[in-house]
Amino acid sequence: MPSIPEPAPNLARALFRPRTVALIGASDDPAKNTGRPQRYLARHGFAGSVVPVNARRDRVQEIPAHRTLAAVPGVIRDCAEKGVSVATIYSDGFAESGADGADHQREIVDIAVAGGVRLIGPNSMGVISPANRLALSVNAVLEMEQLAPGRIGVVSQSGTILGTLISRGAARGIGFSHMISVGNECDLGVGEIVDLLVDDSETDAVALFLEGIRDAESLGAAARRAHEAGKPVIAYKLGRSAAGRQLAVSHSGAIAGGDRSVDAYFRHYGILRADMLETLFEMPALVAGHRPGKGRRVSVVTTTGGGAATVADRLGALGLDLVGPGEALRQRLSGLGVDLGGGPLVDLTMAGTRKEVYAAALETLLAGDDCDAVVAVVGSSGQSHPELAVAPIVEADPGAKFLAAFIAPEAPDSLRRLTTAGKACFRTPEACADAVRAAPPDIGALLRENAADERGASRVFAALGVEQAHSVVLPSADDPVPADLPYPVAVVGAGGVLAEVYGDVAVRLAPVDAATARDMIEAVKGLAPLRGYRGAPKGDLDALARAVAAIRPSPRPRSTRCWCAGKARGLSPSTG
Repeated sequence: MPSIPEPAPNLARALFRPRTVALIGASDDPAKNTGRPQRYLARHGFAGSVVPVNARRDRVQEIPAHRTLAAVPGVIRDCAEKGVSVATIYSDGFAESGADGADHQREIVDIAVAGGVRLIGPNSMGVISPANRLALSVNAVLEMEQLAPGRIGVVSQSGTILGTLISRGAARGIGFSHMISVGNECDLGVGEIVDLLVDDSETDAVALFLEGIRDAESLGAAARRAHEAGKPVIAYKLGRSAAGRQLAVSHSGAIAGGDRSVDAYFRHYGILRADMLETLFEMPALVAGHRPGKGRRVSVVTTTGGGAATVADRLGALGLDLVGPGEALRQRLSGLGVDLGGGPLVDLTMAGTRKEVYAAALETLLAGDDCDAVVAVVGSSGQSHPELAVAPIVEADPGAKFLAAFIAPEAPDSLRRLTTAGKACFRTPEACADAVRAAPPDIGALLRENAADERGASRVFAALGVEQAHSVVLPSADDPVPADLPYPVAVVGAGGVLAEVYGDVAVRLAPVDAATARDMIEAVKGLAPLRGYRGAPKGDLDALARAVAAIRPSPRPRSTRCWCAGKARGLSPSTG
């Protein structure tokens, strides 16, 4: 199993709770990018010492400054001499810019390694820790009066996304614990920082904004630790399209791999993938501290048919099973004078505006065995009477089930009330469905599998114990078929060019068990004839599943290693 090097004991403190911050090249003009961090640190009440460094000034923004870098922690070599733990590099023009930039990046890494300094960046917008009033960034979102602390840690390969999340979260009363812009990840990368957040007492969930995955082993190991600690890791990753992959390379030098492989990687390590940016900060309340659900059955209870339909339609399109009212619910509401109709929704329109009816419906659904998750939809009363509309949801005990709320109108007061109560609530039906879809089923067995790479060469299948059909190689098409090779002589499968054209494949991280292999076979539409489509004879799908499960790929070579602060950590070839 991949592992993460043990961090230096003071790394988390230096990164999230520094006592002294030196600003190299600090500007006396607070409006400039190089002047913003000093102003933001003061604005948001940083309690530690701030030391500006400017070669031409004795004072910077009315604070005594140092002229020479050697006088205080400065450039990387000077940082090493002064015992600085972490240096953040804002400048760009390194590995993301080409070969010369990559050489320069390797040079600063070598200096840092020799001196035991950990690096964030280059091309990083710094660290923001609302929980500790640390605003070490040039991001203009820090112009806001206050940073609301929260329980979500953020690691982002994009610096501007930090501001996006802070501003959107603030409008909803959603705050963050620590936010780190990793940039090019020349040293400290996503995986190692996630690992620090797993042990952080101020963080309950981790949100990732990824353009690529540079160190899959490190992130995978950290995600498994997070899962064991009950801290969900939620990722929004670019690269669904060719254009997105190209932008990732040009922006931060990240290599964005094939999206199906990324999905398989996320599933393997229990990382929940969000398809919408809003889901990234709305979803943690749904899954933080929550055990995985039993299945994919969802009940939608609503006081607005149209609003609920927008969620239900998305849920169905994402492959979840909508469950209508069961007998226990019908009897419970019948005693309150409510007769439910048919269909896949628990539609309480008109009658559901009575608190006791809506509360009874929620209680019955959450306590029963008919569904695994409940989506509570609130209509116009969410805007006009927020104190009444969301009260049943605020008071509901979800128990072992996922409970999500969608407020159909624009109703910031209702959303804020639900957020304050710790209930998962969503502003759009798309984000609500996205989060419920991503909420994890039981992945315990999946997480116990070992990750390995596929050798892929068919000539090794026999050595791996995969049963093979008898075959011979003919030097040319004109050679006669040997007499000992009985007909039929084809092997039938959905492959070749059409597999790429239609994208009709199932991808999992190998190895898989026989049950997972059968699920993969069922997912490939092109194998329908082997499943007995329209009365055709069925193929031996169990044998095919055994063949898939028997593949045991060899481990890949270890990644390039460098030494820093006395600990080894991997650097992918793409970052030098």
